[in-house]
Amino acid sequence: GPRRAAAAATIIDTDNAVAVAGRSMNAAFQSGGYGGHTGAGDFVAFSNGGFSKPAAAGGPFSQVPVGPETTLCAVSGSTTITGEIANPLTISPGDFIDIDWDECDDGVGVIIDGLMGTTFTKFEGDLQSGRTLLGMALRIEGFQATAEAGFSGAEGEISVTLDTRIESISKATCSGTRFSVANSTSEDTLLDFSSTTIEDMSMLPSLVTTEASGIVESTQFDGAVSYQTPVSFEAFGAAYPHTGELLVTGANDATLRLVALDEVNVRMFADYDGDGAMDQTIDTTWEALVPRIDIPVL
Repeated sequence: GPRRAAAAATIIDTDNAVAVAGRSMNAAFQSGGYGGHTGAGDFVAFSNGGFSKPAAAGGPFSQVPVGPETTLCAVSGSTTITGEIANPLTISPGDFIDIDWDECDDGVGVIIDGLMGTTFTKFEGDLQSGRTLLGMALRIEGFQATAEAGFSGAEGEISVTLDTRIESISKATCSGTRFSVANSTSEDTLLDFSSTTIEDMSMLPSLVTTEASGIVESTQFDGAVSYQTPVSFEAFGAAYPHTGELLVTGANDATLRLVALDEVNVRMFADYDGDGAMDQTIDTTWEALVPRIDIPVL
């Protein structure tokens, strides 16, 4: 449907500063979490340490049926794949793969429901070598992954560019005008967002660099704030970032500047009245700010 206007800008104060900062930080990471596995149709979610389930679509693209082809899941439910591949040996703009999970339980501790559709908009390179430039339009409808620890859900559309043309480097750019994510504790809507994540796999663990901007509304605070990364975040592997900054702006030019001190600790500088002078400094941890259940949904 038509995108509704962002809510009024949030008045940031001592009561909501941590919630505003946490949801903004989560939005910055969340929006970049969709690039990595889109092309292969993989599904990855995290809930208290994580679970992952390769989609039934796995394997070479040439094996994807035009369908619809329904496969029963191991315990209960089913997965239906519908696709249209112009040339089974490569990817052509206009090719699409839709995966529709119907309460799929494969016995791995998570039940998946909803639709994830990928339409390829651009392709350069060579599938055999894995060095490719992929453009994709990702459509997610009524998606929910439910586990004992809670659930993750998503709804909306994202444009993804995945560039693996340089050896050991993977660059994912995700952007969109509206995308909603939800879990057991919060529902957040990202508006006019963009993020770029670069993973350098020439070292172990790999070095992950993230920059992001956008607007976020959340059930955890009133209104909307904008966020951007004046200094890119850097992290090793699945660890929290050890360096980087996020700047959050609310009503009346109030700002929160979050600075990664190391992969455990974050320092927050709050300017509540927008005069450019710091009113409060808050020391917190990544774990308190963005619990693992949030990163990412897919």
